[in-house]
Amino acid sequence: MNKTESKYIKIKYFLYIFAPFFILTLIFFTVVRNSSIKNEIDQIKISEKISIESVHEIILNDLSSVTSDVLYLSQNISLYKDLKKSPLDFKETSHQYFNFIKYKKIYDQIRYIDNSGLEKIRVNYKDGNPVIVENTQLQNKEERYYFKNSIKLNKGEIFMSDFDLNIEDKNIELPYKPVLRFATPVIDKSGKKLGIVIVNYLGKNILSDIENNSDLKNSSSYFMINSSSYYLIHQDKNKEWGFMFDEKKSINMKNDNPELLEEMKNNLMGQLFLDNSLFTYTKVNPTKDKYILSENPQNNYSNEDFEKYRWIIISTIPEKHFIKIKSEINHKLIWKFYIISIFIALLAFLYSKSKYSEYLSLEMIKEKNSELTEKNKEIETKKETLKKMNTYLEEKNEQLFLHSTIDPLTKTYSRRYFSELFSKELTKLKRHHLSLCCMIFDIDHFKSINDNYGHLAGDYILEAISKIIHDKIRNEDIFGRYGGDEFLIALPETELKAGKIVAEKIIKTIAEETFIFNDTSIKVTLSIGISALDDSFDTIEAAIKNSDSALYLAKKNGRNRVEVYHKS
Repeated sequence: MNKTESKYIKIKYFLYIFAPFFILTLIFFTVVRNSSIKNEIDQIKISEKISIESVHEIILNDLSSVTSDVLYLSQNISLYKDLKKSPLDFKETSHQYFNFIKYKKIYDQIRYIDNSGLEKIRVNYKDGNPVIVENTQLQNKEERYYFKNSIKLNKGEIFMSDFDLNIEDKNIELPYKPVLRFATPVIDKSGKKLGIVIVNYLGKNILSDIENNSDLKNSSSYFMINSSSYYLIHQDKNKEWGFMFDEKKSINMKNDNPELLEEMKNNLMGQLFLDNSLFTYTKVNPTKDKYILSENPQNNYSNEDFEKYRWIIISTIPEKHFIKIKSEINHKLIWKFYIISIFIALLAFLYSKSKYSEYLSLEMIKEKNSELTEKNKEIETKKETLKKMNTYLEEKNEQLFLHSTIDPLTKTYSRRYFSELFSKELTKLKRHHLSLCCMIFDIDHFKSINDNYGHLAGDYILEAISKIIHDKIRNEDIFGRYGGDEFLIALPETELKAGKIVAEKIIKTIAEETFIFNDTSIKVTLSIGISALDDSFDTIEAAIKNSDSALYLAKKNGRNRVEVYHKS
């Protein structure tokens, strides 16, 4: 055997081990890499959706608070008891406005304007201090869009302007002061329309809420555009409020990114990749069912989308962030790949050396070694199979834990897991003599809902009510589904009186909610029984029994109510 043939045999045996294991390792790490990247991106997408929904909810909550204030100012007739006196005698109401704006700190201005369009009261909020404007400086606003749009409204209807920058003496105020104007009629007890009350809401509160929600970890940033695609929030501050300036009329998303604008056109919310950047968006329409609006916004531009939505909030994560993620994952895996490859090469070298020695040995030894090689392959295959089985079992164990602790429909605790947590609270109660309330409730006439609207509607009601109640209770409270439409809530360190207040809030919130399923409105009420526990209770069943008795009493007394268990 010459040197060339000997070298060929050694290389052949080396590649016999090295090549397949190297390729399998390469495939494995490629799959792991791609899966890791996909999982990371999926997590980012979920996080962005949650974040944008949170921002949407924050905005609606902010605006809801403002509308409550405006309705309070208009419907609290005691504020206007001096309106029939001399036109100059509005001192008491002015001071009421003064105290209101000072306490709230979110309004730039509050005004009362009479039926003729004359300002009767104006209180400005300047540099943190309220100022009652002198009578000589009050103006006639008869021709302003907000007066025309709001004076014709009925009681309880509110006009809301679009976002713009505040203007003083026909000039845009510096520094920029974004405002929203809310106005509603003032109507006395006889039904006579006296005028309007109008507040200038400081829009920086909403804009700050949005900008502060940016996720630094994901390198996300927010944009906000109005229904004509002009920027209200942009990383480049020079691009904001383009519609307010003649020289900036062309600075908008329609010109900057028409493809993104077209993608968002037909959906209320969504998520997409564009130019390798992730965009998550939601349209905000606070006008729906809550406000009466002017036919056209006050700005000097027209848009066909004004009635569909007021603003679009857009979260964007740039391409460079995803490149960074891929780079970090590659860096974590590459050194492991190198080590395993070297280990495979070492094994292959040793194997080649051994096989070469065997090649020079007798045929019998060669055959035995061949059998041993087959055994080695079988062992490696079993190892790989065992590894996969272990991974599969870990995944199933995790799924089993979730299924055993969380009710899949309502996302509340399962009965078993609730009992486990409740038992711990009973133990703490006995040991530390703490207060503890137990609340049990079910949905009134739930069977009728299933019969009349179908079981899918019933499931929807259970899921929706659970979500609402989750928002009404504390993180430390224990909320579980006991069975069917029956739920339990344990309120640790809560006296019976406080627990009853929580229960009554839940009753009121659900009763006032209208649930929409397949375009059908469904009204739902709850009956709640509540009891206080002490260290005499040894079992969960005994602790729940008193609350269940109170629930029975709530049903008996007409439903849609809270009943407290009292010892007889």
